Amino acid sequence: MSIRIQELKDKLLPMSQSIQGELDPNQDESKNVVSKGLLLFRQNLVSNVKVRDEEVSAEVQDVTPVTLELNLLFPLLSKCSCPQDKWCRHQMATFFMLYNKVGRVSEWIQNWRSQSKPATPEAQSLDDLMKKHGALKKASDLLNERKTRGNSPEEWWQFFDSLLKKEDLELLGRQPYLMDVLVQNITKRFMKEAPFEREWKPLYQLFATFYLSVEIDLFLQKRNVELSREQYSMYDFLLGEMEDAVEKLSIHAMPFSFDPYIAFLKKQTITMSNSTENSTMMKAEVYRFLWYYLFKQKSWRRDEVTRLEEEEIEDPTFHNVALLHQYLLLEDLNKASEVVDELGTELVAYSEFWLRKFFVGKRYEVGFFLVRNVLSRMPDHLETLDYYEATRFVRWFVRILPMDWLMEKDSALVNELLLSMLPYSFFSYNEYLITAKAYREWVELQKYMSYSIAEMEGMGLRDVTKEAPELALPIYYAGVITAIDQKNRDSYKLAVRYMKKIRTIYKKTKKTDKWDVYLTYILEKYKRLRAFQEECRKGKLIDA
Repeated sequence: MSIRIQELKDKLLPMSQSIQGELDPNQDESKNVVSKGLLLFRQNLVSNVKVRDEEVSAEVQDVTPVTLELNLLFPLLSKCSCPQDKWCRHQMATFFMLYNKVGRVSEWIQNWRSQSKPATPEAQSLDDLMKKHGALKKASDLLNERKTRGNSPEEWWQFFDSLLKKEDLELLGRQPYLMDVLVQNITKRFMKEAPFEREWKPLYQLFATFYLSVEIDLFLQKRNVELSREQYSMYDFLLGEMEDAVEKLSIHAMPFSFDPYIAFLKKQTITMSNSTENSTMMKAEVYRFLWYYLFKQKSWRRDEVTRLEEEEIEDPTFHNVALLHQYLLLEDLNKASEVVDELGTELVAYSEFWLRKFFVGKRYEVGFFLVRNVLSRMPDHLETLDYYEATRFVRWFVRILPMDWLMEKDSALVNELLLSMLPYSFFSYNEYLITAKAYREWVELQKYMSYSIAEMEGMGLRDVTKEAPELALPIYYAGVITAIDQKNRDSYKLAVRYMKKIRTIYKKTKKTDKWDVYLTYILEKYKRLRAFQEECRKGKLIDA
């Protein structure tokens, strides 16, 4: 194993916590995995252990030999050739083999077992009964739930505070590359405290994920932890969980008992809005999500517009995003235009949410308004991104647009939009021009991008040659010169092939006299290249 002990220790710490969080010391299945894994480890049945970056491969000599791969970043994505589809004894044994190099396995097991107290025989028998009947809960547990979580939104929020204090959030700063997994594990632990009643669970899920979005972001901002684009997927996960909760809530009409909770959430969006410590991007995502999906009453939205218009502005970007969001929801596009001017280039960065929601929701006029305003700001926005980010953004942007509808609505706008995103939009623009039969523009695009003829033939050159052959001539002219200038036998053969294409085009357009002029010119220009002249004779361009 060619890896330093300190590096291995840094990688195993979050992995260890992840495993301990996944395996419940009170469940027989988890106990078996740990005890059998420990036995395999102590019998030295783990071999050929290789550590490469974040992957570990190993072999375990069990009753049937197995091979496995451990993922140090995401342990639950590890693989083993045994039939077990969960964390298995072979993975456990390999983990112990690695952990033994940086700590004591016996201490790890002791810490794992100390996560909960052993149950008495009476309690164990009741637990066994509850496992068979998942709907059952002890009366004492139900009383404790009411006592700890409470029966009001304010008590829920305080309960979340107590749960978060138990979490080691410093790990987010020390191991930022594990942020996704760490946040998912925290969310799982929060969800274990969800209410027993089925109809209350989605509301609890919505509350918990909203709370975690705000508080984790606040923690990261205070620690000045800079997030990469990949680490922002942590917020995507939390928003996905919020969306899942809202979908479950929307299946049935919400009971009146939910009203104070919804009102509390609405109040929290205002509290979050006024925070100068939370990041603008997180506030914008969560705020827009809740006001789009949950707070749908027009009177609420009008009141929110009034509040935003009258409030003292602390975060100008967020204020404009929130105000524009309300205008778009109310379809007040005149007022929206004023805010768009205030946002400037930042409109593009925040457009993702709106484009997805309004086009998928078939609110095309609002979506069209956004596209028109994004267009003029797109080039300046792309200049702020590196090549990878710009390519990713443009691919997503083009994919989310309803191209058929836009083409019918304003094809010139589509052309202008794709043109403004070059070179990142090349393939989309290339396809658009072929579909629109804008062959002259297509030829100009190829000159701009400098692709080879072989590549262009797969991107529409055949269509151009068939539908507007005279426009394809400049491409083949250039291809002939480029091939001949390489001065080797294969390139001469390629040049002859392109010359035959030119001859075919002239015959098709009934301009064979021009072909004769062109052929004479080429043969005269390259008369000293005997190999090229020979290939022309073989290709029957000239007489033998």
